[in-house]
Amino acid sequence: MYLYHMTIQNEFGENISSEKVLKEGLTHRTATRWYSRGANFFPELTERCRPTNLPKWIDFKVAFGADLEPYEKPYYRFPMFSDKILVFNFDISSELFAYLEDKYDGGNGALVEGLPSKEELMKQYWKSMMTLSDYLKHKPFNKPELYIFEQVPAKLIDYIE
Repeated sequence: MYLYHMTIQNEFGENISSEKVLKEGLTHRTATRWYSRGANFFPELTERCRPTNLPKWIDFKVAFGADLEPYEKPYYRFPMFSDKILVFNFDISSELFAYLEDKYDGGNGALVEGLPSKEELMKQYWKSMMTLSDYLKHKPFNKPELYIFEQVPAKLIDYIE
């Protein structure tokens, strides 16, 4: 089974060259900015709602996203290589994002009407967390949000143009 990562600008607006990724591997520094996900929308809230006793390696500051299917070329492809790949429910991320949209839409609440509070959504987000292998066995939700919490070694990465 392969995972996929798009090759567009990173969070600093830089285009990371494929040569660099193929030489150094894929990390949060060489990953693209497309994968800004639910855990990053409200970082303080994410940490405050973090379940106790989670391993220290679950650190969103070093995590980056991936997909189960390719988006559009070019992209990187690599095998599922680690247990440090976690899946969250993307639908919950979408609901959290509505709170950001509401803020920029004047904060009148129309975009978040009927949604649980940000705090409740973040608790649900954490509850949705599972390893990629568990997700693939059970598929408890339709839209997975993948985070990789360690470097993808360069030798495992194919660049598909």
